Amino acid sequence: MDSFPQVDPIPLPAPVWLFKVLQCVTLTLHFTAVHFMVGGLLLATWWAIRGRRSGDERLLSASGTIAHLLPVVVAYVINLGIPPLLFAQVLYGRALYTSSILLGVFWIMVIFMLVAAYFIMYKMAKRADTGLAYGWMGLIALALILKIGFVYTNNMTLMLRPDAWVEMYRSNPTGAHLAHGDPTILPRWLYMMLGSVGMAGIGLMLLGMKPGLEKSTAAFLRGRGGILLSVFTLVQIVLAVIVYRTQPEAVRAGIFASLYYKSVFGAWFLSAHALVALGVFGALSAARRAWLPVALAAAVGFVNIALWVLFRDGIRDVTLGLHGYDVWARAVYTNWLNVILFLILFVAAVGLSGWMGLVAVQAKGADEQHA
Repeated sequence: MDSFPQVDPIPLPAPVWLFKVLQCVTLTLHFTAVHFMVGGLLLATWWAIRGRRSGDERLLSASGTIAHLLPVVVAYVINLGIPPLLFAQVLYGRALYTSSILLGVFWIMVIFMLVAAYFIMYKMAKRADTGLAYGWMGLIALALILKIGFVYTNNMTLMLRPDAWVEMYRSNPTGAHLAHGDPTILPRWLYMMLGSVGMAGIGLMLLGMKPGLEKSTAAFLRGRGGILLSVFTLVQIVLAVIVYRTQPEAVRAGIFASLYYKSVFGAWFLSAHALVALGVFGALSAARRAWLPVALAAAVGFVNIALWVLFRDGIRDVTLGLHGYDVWARAVYTNWLNVILFLILFVAAVGLSGWMGLVAVQAKGADEQHA
């Protein structure tokens, strides 16, 4: 354990299993919002550029519909991203704090890049409402968001490499390390970024069911959403295999020595194939307003993300365990009254956030043109 800082002498205020559950639940919610943001931003930008060049009003209308909702989605990305990061710091702080210091310059820059991207997406929504071009703004925002994702992937991967920390710090103690040579970084980043296009397809299918949309735009959103869901879920399956195969042999052996993690991966694999089928079915039924394939795709998509979060958690625990870090070996002193109060407030907050998102999506202002 020489690579890890000393453990905090203050015991955990709740069982490790509860922190793990909360971390996985909140991370699933965060990843869902991230997928909608990244995929939505990419599609809104691409369709804005293509629509303006070709004069295709259907593309422009679909792009504007998405652009108008992006600021709301980003708000959810930010607020849903804080809890899993805090829970991860509680459980893995000795690893996560160290990796954050090694790439500290980029870690701090995430705040400024996110603020800039958020501002740009607000401007995109405004320009979509007024009929002005905004594709070039989308490209800037997309570059910033992709960079943020790359920084996060680096940090969450570097925290699993305690064998590299000392040498990295000796070579450059200024906190400017990035892309540190781990072969899993690129496939992990691509899994999230390209997979976002497929998950955003579910968002398009849901958006295409909204009353009040022009009929051709609604059918276009449902059809393209189904196609994107099918195609990019297939891409994600390939990338998931690459993510697994680039893990060290000891990590692969440790994961598949566990019946639990084998079952999680198997369930994820089945859910991914179900999404491909639901995407095809949704695309074929896009002309009619059929709720069943859309609702099933949304439910299976959320389960798919949750299963990947659990498998990802397994990779982290097995990898750190090989370096002597046992996340379960922590002193615990539980105050159940505080825990119960926290859980009540947590469930209420999640419910309130969901209700607010539903109201925001369904709202239609006097000068609203797209949503």
